[in-house]
Amino acid sequence: MPLLSIMRVDFDAEISPAEVPAFRGAVIEKVGIEQEIFHNHNNEEGGNGYHYRYPLIQYKALEGRPAILFIGEAVAEARHLFRQADWELSFTRRKLRARLARSQTQEYEVGLAPAPRPYRLRRWLALNQENHRRFEETRGLAARAHLLERVLAGHILGFASGVGVRFEERFELAIVEIEQQLIRSFEGVRSLTFDVRFEANLLLPPNIGLGKGVTQGFGVLG
Repeated sequence: MPLLSIMRVDFDAEISPAEVPAFRGAVIEKVGIEQEIFHNHNNEEGGNGYHYRYPLIQYKALEGRPAILFIGEAVAEARHLFRQADWELSFTRRKLRARLARSQTQEYEVGLAPAPRPYRLRRWLALNQENHRRFEETRGLAARAHLLERVLAGHILGFASGVGVRFEERFELAIVEIEQQLIRSFEGVRSLTFDVRFEANLLLPPNIGLGKGVTQGFGVLG
């Protein structure tokens, strides 16, 4: 079964999930805009184009503290982070003395599991414009959950493709609870997010992002 390297870097500070985009911007400014893997924009197009790929560097608020995940080949790019002389980050109208508190690299198996495993997905930006229309037109909790299951399966396949993993067989997935639906701001747009619990016969690493906005703290898998 394939092994995936993930480096988690934690900072000694406190932030709310709403501050993650500002934290991300401060880190990008610190390491330099030329390091495009940190922001996933295409510098050759003047910074206005995107790389349409699964983001391998993701910014999060984990246990109320800023954290960065370096996934797969992006682990080597962490050197741009560690070479910084100081870590005073200025964002959201306050200067944050963000010390690098801990970094840990682990290897995770990614693939099919012999039995369903429980997962929780928080702040999941599940729906594009077309799926949002379908969701609103769908009546009944079971039918809506089935639609979200199809979307989630696609997001998991997108993650797997992005890290070079191919599932040899079809996996089974079931959303067992929609804990809450909330409207949150994403890039200045009010967007519907979900906290869900699901089961799948898959081995997936903790804290990876699924769905839209994963570089900004959305769609955190637990």
